[in-house]
Amino acid sequence: MSLSGKSALVTGAAGGIGGAICVEFLKNGLKHLAALDLCADEPEIVSEWRKNFPTATVTYFQADVSCPEDLQKTYNAFVSSIESLDIVVNCAGFFNERARKKMIDVNFYGLVESTFLAIEHMRKDRGSGKGGVIISIASCTGLVPLSLLPTYSATKQAVVSFTRSLAFDREYMGIKFLSICPAGTKSQMYNSILDPANFYESTDAKMEILRAALVPQEAEEAGKAAVKLIQEAKSGSSWLLEGGMLTETPLPEIQL
Repeated sequence: MSLSGKSALVTGAAGGIGGAICVEFLKNGLKHLAALDLCADEPEIVSEWRKNFPTATVTYFQADVSCPEDLQKTYNAFVSSIESLDIVVNCAGFFNERARKKMIDVNFYGLVESTFLAIEHMRKDRGSGKGGVIISIASCTGLVPLSLLPTYSATKQAVVSFTRSLAFDREYMGIKFLSICPAGTKSQMYNSILDPANFYESTDAKMEILRAALVPQEAEEAGKAAVKLIQEAKSGSSWLLEGGMLTETPLPEIQL
């Protein structure tokens, strides 16, 4: 799929990875962008996108992805202003092992609700949908869990499983479902790694090992990866993004 002339909705759009994905989409000719985030006031970056990409329509929506009513209202408002919803990126995320319910609500429940709303508007077999692509941002911990992040790892593994399950035997929808699993990436969330209190039963020794191992990649790599996978990847595939390198992850085949 070419992004030229297409419409996309991105959650967590004001963050490092979400913002980088928005920029890369706009560079590739995106026509309409819905940028969702929690900020009550429109983030300055959104104004910069409008200035740098004057041919695109960029609309900011304040939305809490863990609130179904927020998501429903936002989807309805955006879809009513465009010809078709072509791309959705579920990028909103939260990281703190002391706030387990919030992590589950944002990282998984909100992503699930957003995905099913996207399906309603995209699917070709019902209604007026024209098909499309749904990308869910997981994490490298969604492939190999981290003992210091048991809840966070579980939410990200759930994202991978959810995405693969939706893709299996549903070609009739005309929707490509993909998950990207970034390793350390420069963002506000990555800065949380500096605080041991965000982890479960961490020690100084373990934190030192973790920080040394997670050399962060630039957020721009996630934007480039999203564009590449929209154009080339097969539905249901899961991709590790580490050091700017994309690698498809072999996982057990789904039988039913």
